[in-house]
Amino acid sequence: MNDALAFGLTYAIPAFAAAIAVGLIGVGALNAAGRNPEKIGDLRTLMITAIVFVDSLAIIAIIVAFIAKG
Repeated sequence: MNDALAFGLTYAIPAFAAAIAVGLIGVGALNAAGRNPEKIGDLRTLMITAIVFVDSLAIIAIIVAFIAKG
């Protein structure tokens, strides 16, 4: 029981944080696009790059969860 809970929390907490981070990245990109609409191409590239980094942290979290589960 405790192992299953630990495994779930080991991934759930970083996944939740990654979801919040992706939302904040989107909000920041939309605010920047609202202020400077002609730079939307550059903003999109930066936004996708930031989302990739955040998602890589979530992937690392699931790998750590599997390793810790043994």
